[in-house]
Amino acid sequence: MSICLLGLMALSFVADGVSSEFIPSGITRRTGGYRPMRAEMDQELDVIQKQPEGLVAPKAGWIEINDKKWAFILDEPEDAEARLFIDTNGDLDLTNDPATKWDAKEVGEFVQFMGEGEVDLGSNRIGKLGMYRFDPKDPRRAQLKNTLMFYMDYGFEYTIPLDGSKFTCSVAGQISEKQSLWIDRDQNKRPSQRFEMAKVGEPFNFTGTTYLLSVKDGELVLEQAKEAIEMQPMPPNLEIGQPSLTFVAKTMDGEEVSFPKSYAGKVVMLDFWATWCGPCIGEIPNMKQAYADWHDKGFEILGVSFDDEGMEDKLKEFLAEKELPWPQIYEGKGWDVSIGQQHDVSGIPFVLLVDGDSGKILANAAQLRGEKLSEFIGKALEEKSAASK
Repeated sequence: MSICLLGLMALSFVADGVSSEFIPSGITRRTGGYRPMRAEMDQELDVIQKQPEGLVAPKAGWIEINDKKWAFILDEPEDAEARLFIDTNGDLDLTNDPATKWDAKEVGEFVQFMGEGEVDLGSNRIGKLGMYRFDPKDPRRAQLKNTLMFYMDYGFEYTIPLDGSKFTCSVAGQISEKQSLWIDRDQNKRPSQRFEMAKVGEPFNFTGTTYLLSVKDGELVLEQAKEAIEMQPMPPNLEIGQPSLTFVAKTMDGEEVSFPKSYAGKVVMLDFWATWCGPCIGEIPNMKQAYADWHDKGFEILGVSFDDEGMEDKLKEFLAEKELPWPQIYEGKGWDVSIGQQHDVSGIPFVLLVDGDSGKILANAAQLRGEKLSEFIGKALEEKSAASK
């Protein structure tokens, strides 16, 4: 990143109370993810007027974003390093552009390529793109044999004033009329899909006043909505040391559970999962080991299934096949399971360890995954025992 590009971060403006700042790179880190896009390598080389020297096995294509496009060449010799060239300035001359980063990494028996480049967006703005390519020899991704994957690592940071408080949110690329913006109401730096997303064009109430966001001439505009709606509840605070949420539910065996009171004298892991969730299934051996080691000393697990309607028989078969002895709650509502919505679960596996007496949250996914789970549970039980003496 050149010094002149860093200077672009200072260019900002204010429109209707909303201030914005162009971010030339790093927006992916701020938003917590990216939307992959495809650039097909299906063009003849002569679309590029001036090509780099020494090309051996080049393929050409266009990187297209909204109404703009930039040519590129990917050169992939059999016995030499691959090289990527991007027409950053859009003049169809690939010899006068900034160098791109393009590295190879072995992933099993195949090679994956990753890198980054820049595109001139106009208005004195240069934006960074993240780029990657799967091994064209990988039969599992045959449909991507002639495809370069990319995502926008540039965008805008908006500061939105709501009832005297200022909230900052980031958007990859250009704001659109269908955009949803994450407004970090509780300032915990974790997005809540149910309680912290404001959709452009739809009224929202996060602070007591009902507002409406719109896009005019490519800029984000905030105004007070004509009709008021109730203020959205705050996201649940599920930090370690906080009280757990309470609920009453029936397990698949018909037993009523009052959480966490039903686990007095014990520690319980609340496990949100599904039979279709690979990472969830990957944790089962660790959970079974911890359960076998500590169940008779006060460790319990309560599963909450995110499986869909009509999957009860399949779920029972799965539980029997995997020999999972702990109780499960199944509503057959997929992502709309009531306990999942109560806990604002937007991704699984999602786990919490709770003290059945105090109801306090003892741990979350950061501590409750991996081969050291049993060791962690043992320490939690030891600390609970010591505290009760």
